[in-house]
Order: sequence, then structure tokens, then C-alpha cells
Amino acid sequence: MNKYQSARLDSFNLIVKESKNNPNSLTLVPKFGSVIERLETICSNLEEFRIFQEKDLTGITEDKEATHENLIDSTIEIAGAVYSFAHDMGNNSLMSKVNFKSTALEKMSQSEVLTVAGIVLEEARAIPAESLANEGITSEELSAYGELISVFKSIKSSNKEAVIDRSGATEKINTLFKEASSLLKNKLDRLASQFKRKDPEFYFKYKAARVVQHRTSPKNEPEEPTNAPA
Repeated sequence: MNKYQSARLDSFNLIVKESKNNPNSLTLVPKFGSVIERLETICSNLEEFRIFQEKDLTGITEDKEATHENLIDSTIEIAGAVYSFAHDMGNNSLMSKVNFKSTALEKMSQSEVLTVAGIVLEEARAIPAESLANEGITSEELSAYGELISVFKSIKSSNKEAVIDRSGATEKINTLFKEASSLLKNKLDRLASQFKRKDPEFYFKYKAARVVQHRTSPKNEPEEPTNAPA
């Protein structure tokens, strides 16, 4: 939620607060009161979606980067052991499958690194445990490598889901703001003019609450009049 939206939300909440603090005034124009109830619900929903929208992805990103580095290092180690075994066996096909260097892996996308890791793991598992241990990779290390691959897949998926959650929250926030704006312009502002005669004090409280304090709206988003109602 940007600064302008936050200021609008503050204005919405203030309108609701002033209205709730003047229940006798609302009885003068019942429809005004029912619209305020809906605006209050919108404000509550906006606060909830703002939490999702502003969810901090820093922790997930840091975990993913650390695991990514570990996966590359482990892949090079195990691929090297498999390559050495294949060389002794004169297995050129296997050598070509695991012929990777760290510089090449570092340039790959995360999905490509996962693909390479999967190939290396599969080929390493096909080698007798004793032979692979002779190349320096124990069964425990190979199992840990398989777990590392699974962890990286999980973190990668979690990060994507978090980004999707934020995107969905942003879309819902925009929809709620549009509804609130419509209620203000087409209902509350129109009905509030009656209070100028029936309850001047409440009228001026509503007018003051209606002002959006942050006057700079984002590009392509026209700002609402800050002095409504007239």
C-alpha cells in the first residue's frame, strides 16, 4: 500500500470514527449510516490485506540464496566424484553428463541448477556405495545432498507462493479502494449535504474527515477532491 493509499485509508477510518461517535446524527439519514457500516468493513478488510501485501520476503530470500550456494558447492563435489569414477571406468558418456564447473552453474537459473543437481544425484546413486565412497562421497553425504535438493525446491516454491500472495492482496486492495471511492462520491457525499441543515456540527466533522492529507496521488490515479463535500 503506497503513501497515498495509506492516507486515504486514514481518511476512511476517520470518517467511520466520527460517524460512530455521532449515532444520533446518523438516525437523521438512515442510508448514510448503512453506507458507513459498509465503509467500516472495507477499512477492516484493507488493514488485513495490507498485512499480506507487506509481508517481508527477506528471510525467505536469504534462506534461498544460502541454500542455492550450498547446492552449487555440493553439486560440484559430487559431480567431480562421479566424473573421477567414470574416468577410471572409461565411461565417456557418464563423464559428459556430470562435467560441470562452478562458474557454469553460477550462471544458470535456479531451475537449471535443480535440473543439473537431479542428474548428478541420479548418476551418483547408480554407482555402488563402496565405489563412490572410494571417490570421497559417503552414503550419508549422498543422502544429505538429496535432502538439500528437496529443501531448495521447497524454499523456491515458498518464495513464489509469497510473491503470489502479495500480488493477490494488492489486487484486492485496489478493488476495495475503488468500492470505497464510489461509496464516498456517489453516496456519502451526496447524502452528507443534508447534514448542513439538519446537523451542521456533524457536517463539518465529516467534511474535515473527508480530506485526504497526502495530496500527491500516483500517476494514472487521479486524486479525489480533498474538499468534498462542498
